[in-house]
Amino acid sequence: MRTRAGSGVVLLAAALLAPGCKRHGCLGGDDGICQPPTACPVPAEPVCGAPTESLRIGVVDRTSWTAARSPGPKSLGAVGDFVLENDLVRAVIDAPEHAQGLAPSGGTILDLAPRVTDAAHASAGDQLNGILQGVGLLPRDAARYHSAEMVHGEPGFVALVLRGYLDGNNHVSVVTRYELRACESGLRVRTELYNGTRETHTFWLLDGLFYGDRGLLPFAPLPGQGFVHPKLDLLELPKVWRHWPFIAARPQAPPFASYAIVPCSPGVGQGFGDSTFSASGVELAPTTPGDGLAFDRFILVAGGEGVAPAVGAALRARQRFFGEPAPVTVSGRVVAGEDRAPFDSRGGRAASILFYEPAPGADPDAEAGRRPWSEVVPGADGTFTAALPAGKALRAQPHAFGRPAGKAVALSTAGGRATIDLGDVVVERPARLLITVEEAAGKKTDFAEIVMIPVAEPARGAKTPSMYGLFGGCDPMLGPAHGGSPACNRALVADGVVDLLVPPGRFFVYATRGPFATIAREEVTIEPGMERALTLRSALLPLLPPGVLAGDFHVHSGASFDSSLPQIDRVVSLLATGIDVIAATDHDVVTDYGAALDALMVRDRLRIMPGAELTPNTLWFKVPGETFPKTLGHFNFWPLRHDPFLPRGGAPFDENLEPGRMMDAMDGAWAVAAEGRVRQMNHPWAASKLGRDEGFLRVLKYDPRQPIEAGRSFAADVILRRPGAGHRNLDFDTQEVMTGASRRDFIRYRALWFSFLNQGLLKAGVANSDSHTLMVERVGYPRTLVFADQDGKSFDAVSFNAALKAGRAIGTNGPVVDARIVDGAAVYRPGLAAAAIGRDADVVVTVAAAPWIPVSEVRFVVNGKVVRTVLVRLGAGDDPFGRDQAAELKVPLVELVAGVAGDAWLVVEAGLALPLSADLDNDGLADTLDNNGDGKIDAADVPPDPDDEDVRFPDPRRPPAGDARFHLEAIAPGIWPAAFTNPFVLDLDDGGWKAPGLR
Repeated sequence: MRTRAGSGVVLLAAALLAPGCKRHGCLGGDDGICQPPTACPVPAEPVCGAPTESLRIGVVDRTSWTAARSPGPKSLGAVGDFVLENDLVRAVIDAPEHAQGLAPSGGTILDLAPRVTDAAHASAGDQLNGILQGVGLLPRDAARYHSAEMVHGEPGFVALVLRGYLDGNNHVSVVTRYELRACESGLRVRTELYNGTRETHTFWLLDGLFYGDRGLLPFAPLPGQGFVHPKLDLLELPKVWRHWPFIAARPQAPPFASYAIVPCSPGVGQGFGDSTFSASGVELAPTTPGDGLAFDRFILVAGGEGVAPAVGAALRARQRFFGEPAPVTVSGRVVAGEDRAPFDSRGGRAASILFYEPAPGADPDAEAGRRPWSEVVPGADGTFTAALPAGKALRAQPHAFGRPAGKAVALSTAGGRATIDLGDVVVERPARLLITVEEAAGKKTDFAEIVMIPVAEPARGAKTPSMYGLFGGCDPMLGPAHGGSPACNRALVADGVVDLLVPPGRFFVYATRGPFATIAREEVTIEPGMERALTLRSALLPLLPPGVLAGDFHVHSGASFDSSLPQIDRVVSLLATGIDVIAATDHDVVTDYGAALDALMVRDRLRIMPGAELTPNTLWFKVPGETFPKTLGHFNFWPLRHDPFLPRGGAPFDENLEPGRMMDAMDGAWAVAAEGRVRQMNHPWAASKLGRDEGFLRVLKYDPRQPIEAGRSFAADVILRRPGAGHRNLDFDTQEVMTGASRRDFIRYRALWFSFLNQGLLKAGVANSDSHTLMVERVGYPRTLVFADQDGKSFDAVSFNAALKAGRAIGTNGPVVDARIVDGAAVYRPGLAAAAIGRDADVVVTVAAAPWIPVSEVRFVVNGKVVRTVLVRLGAGDDPFGRDQAAELKVPLVELVAGVAGDAWLVVEAGLALPLSADLDNDGLADTLDNNGDGKIDAADVPPDPDDEDVRFPDPRRPPAGDARFHLEAIAPGIWPAAFTNPFVLDLDDGGWKAPGLR
């Protein structure tokens, strides 16, 4: 029996298919009724004798939506999608019209999760961004599906058949069959391609796995690899091309589900592994006209921590499909110290085991030559079980806190044994810190953050902890860098207390509640097995003017394709750093964090405006002089209606759209009236990642010295263009002037903003963290302070956003600068509305900062030029653990605009002196800074590739202990203290404001 769906319509009528009424296979072309056969060899005997009533296939409707969704922020199944499930797994295939992520259509594996059947797997859930099909890596090589058919066949399986063609060539048909059988932990998948063109094409039929950098960690059982993969260069694919019996992946945070793909035709997969995007398929081969190509594989999921559950399932699948020897079950117990006491490894943070074949030669543990096969995380009692390939001489290396911990244990899976008991695997006993954070003596705070750093900075080039070679630089490594708390070298505090397992060493332990609070620090020497209680005190400081709310309008959680951070940890992190309001801007999906707010009972303390960051991934936009097409940057939108029944939570599909068309597409998704809607241009000069361009102005090669006038440049024409019936590409309301911690980006984005202001293109400047994790980007560093005349308890999103769009805001990563112009009895604050102000007015500035955040100067910027710098001395190290400090100064406006003949705009900045920078390629923007701090820019400061945003050159070093930035660098690495107001728009002649123009 089959049910057919196409163009978003499900045909409920079903017909019995008599034998022979459909063609078996679509290798000769898709005639609309052909059916690809079952993927992978079917075992002669049933896998199990379980009843088949748990096996089902259906279309999600509003009634069944809750049951169809698996736990976890990656679960995105919507009404109209297809669900296949048995007693072990649930899979969601998005409907053809529900395009998501990198795919040009639905028909991809959107969600795949274990069915929760017992308490041991209660934390299991979906961790997939999606798996799509294609024939290569060029922009139009993906499969575009147009219809779907549900197939109910012989007892024991259900299937979904997707029909379509290549996105770039509708003469190449693609038909994919997803089949689920009773008692199998994954989908049998067969894709059949037919070359209906008149030309020979070289196709690489593949599955594309979109990992997104900070999500699933890809694993390949290859020499020198495991979780570490060669750096991907799309122009140098032969250098990273590999063959494998299977590939797998595991998450860094709950819900815990690991995945594997076992190739069946042939039994060895080919492709590359990468933390952003991995691909696994058949051999790259020419396909002549009229020829077909097939790809069979088994895509499985297993609940549990580490990669071992998926590896074991993959090995058992290969045994069943190919008659390989049964995997050997290895078990044992991780114990600590000489008394061999079992302990809770806290989800692998304090103990995990890597199994590998030794490297050839004198050093069997050399990472470059060993062949990892699996990684297991022991349970709360220290016990573990892993399935390993038979016939291997292996070693089991325990790890703890990102380092080898204890001796490697040799074992052999040869000799026909089905099980091996390793007994006790001994590791060094971890220490335990029980930390209480108070806001006053005897009064616990609710939310805070703990940060640990070594007292002595590691020597340059010293090996730091890592996850089997990934994410180095966390010292100590209390947990995966991209996971939930504790992550890297920090942990969140809820209800005032946190209980941490930590490695031995000598550390500074900090307590912080964000840049508007005091910090506390204690030095501790930690011995193996010790237990110690600490009490640290952090008090909020009255730094903000009345009616000001702190907002971060670029924030991510695990719902984003490039984040693993649980939403409840994201909410705690926001409260711990003193944020009042956020725009929830997960990539291409609307989220509201409602469940986390309710679980913590903090809806009255943190205001969440649902939004989305539209993030095009398909390369399509042509730029003159460029070989490959581009994407057109990232844009945030808020507040939006959050509707989990809709694809992407209600966010529109954004591929192949210019920004103005994105704005048009958003018109049906807003949650408030027009005056409260915000469209934001994000990180305007951010670099590309895997060819996907993240900065709109960078794609266009915009020169801030050239006017945005029709016909003046390609960039100007695109910026001014109205690509649809509604908005221009220019019609964003706010622009990120400060994003994250990069000093170079601040200097660049500042120059771009000044260029717009000089041309009369008045966009509110904002500062956002773009935080995806607890550590890599620090939420609230920076943030935007909005003069909204609200206290947060009676929050009104419309008036708040209206104030933001009007420029009644400052951006900061620590200092607070409150600037006013006093003109007689009138007092003006920054804003985008022009004001007729006399030249005899005074500019009054109050600068305040927590004592651990240094401020050395106040800068007055008129029409893009610094015209006055006033030295101040805040946070210079006298008492970094004391109270706030402030300075007030008054400067006559006439002195600031002395060289201005017409009207002007004025921005006030405060912080440390701007770093020396240099424009190496004469495009009007900084390419490098004085990285070594010697007061000049020379060859020693230039990165190997100035366009590579991943390069920090030379290696960053923390400030010496007596430096005023020492504590700030420990808590928010990379931050260079800075704050800026939005402009005062000065109509100096009372004749209507005229933009000064580019100089």
